[in-house]
Amino acid sequence: MNRRRLLARAAGAAAVAVGPGGVARALPRGCAMPSDLLDVATQLPHLAARLRGRQPVTIVAIGGASTRGAAAGSPDNAYPHRLQVALASAFPRLPIIVINKGVPRQTAADMVARFPADVFGEKPVLVVWEVGIADAVRGTELDDFAAALQAGIDALKKQAIDTMLVDMQFSQKANAVIDFELYLDTVHRIGDVNDIYVFPRYDLMRFWSEQHMFDLDEVSEDARTHLAASVYDCIARRLADAIRLAAR
Repeated sequence: MNRRRLLARAAGAAAVAVGPGGVARALPRGCAMPSDLLDVATQLPHLAARLRGRQPVTIVAIGGASTRGAAAGSPDNAYPHRLQVALASAFPRLPIIVINKGVPRQTAADMVARFPADVFGEKPVLVVWEVGIADAVRGTELDDFAAALQAGIDALKKQAIDTMLVDMQFSQKANAVIDFELYLDTVHRIGDVNDIYVFPRYDLMRFWSEQHMFDLDEVSEDARTHLAASVYDCIARRLADAIRLAAR
């Protein structure tokens, strides 16, 4: 769905998550999200086949500093590890591993260049690709950004690997100096063209900030690490919801 239409629908939506079978359920306030932000219409066919066959699942999470999770103080608090925990809970009889391939300050093109070594060698069935922050910060030409995204998606398709994109983090302070909107629209446009779900991390974190649930801009340095760990855990749980829906 077009991101602007999705945001318009989500603005008045109740804060719920979608549980197994697509059933809406109430969430603790700390991880709540508008239900329309988890509007998953795409599929992960290779992952779904692996789950149906009760075979081991390897997922690679590739991205930048927020994938590496240094802000949360420990790799165990980064969202890829928390995603592994959430998926293990959802599929307790299946071995599921999420491999963290986050490298700070890398553009989409930098990450695609790492695919042969850091992605294909792990033989994943799904890649969760967090992308866009470094390109927005550096002011990468939008056509070059889109071309790198498309090249990465094409490379994953050739390897029979499912793809799920994750867009940028939201920060009021960062938004004051960096124009993320065109890069956000590009990520979602490329996702739409390729029938790939884009996890709306930016809009989810903006919702949390506006509802005074989580706000990394308004906490002391001492509290920032604990709050970052909480944010990553909630992102991972909502991302696990999206993966379950797309792998039905």
